[in-house]
Amino acid sequence: MSGKSLQRAISNSSELFNSSLSKHALIALAGVIAMLLHESFRYGLDLPGRQGLTLMAILVFVRCASPYNYSGTLAGAGGLVAALIWRDNPTAAVIVLTQGIFIDLLYRQLSWSSITLWLLPVGVGFIHMLKPVLKVGLIVVAGIETDSFRHGLAYPLITHFLFGGVGGLIGFMAWRSLKKHTR
Repeated sequence: MSGKSLQRAISNSSELFNSSLSKHALIALAGVIAMLLHESFRYGLDLPGRQGLTLMAILVFVRCASPYNYSGTLAGAGGLVAALIWRDNPTAAVIVLTQGIFIDLLYRQLSWSSITLWLLPVGVGFIHMLKPVLKVGLIVVAGIETDSFRHGLAYPLITHFLFGGVGGLIGFMAWRSLKKHTR
């Protein structure tokens, strides 16, 4: 030893998981997982919006559990990358990123009180309704064909709201449960 102090190395895994870079990577990975689940379980049940249960649950949980104001957007960006790589689906990519952005904006507006935070699942139901609204816009502007509206427009709007709201409630309650048990 020549009197110089040794550089500090990461000595345990708790320091690794507490680093900012690893937190950001885990948030983006949550978005990737949400989109992979969404794209993997695509089979016809005539229940539009049903995958909003898992997608919105993951996005809301990540947003509530994360200390970053942009975590929904970051998870949406992870989902965007997964949608482009997994199925080359730019529509789903744009939609999940948009939903992540709107979840961040909604959370920012509601998080000032724990009472108003209970409105988050309702708002998330409306955010999940963005998917059929954006698809209608794509049909009108770009002429893209889709079978999403074979039962009309009201049915997909209602089912997206219900599944998105329930998914938001699942994510919110999972976060509340985690918060209660980690005190």
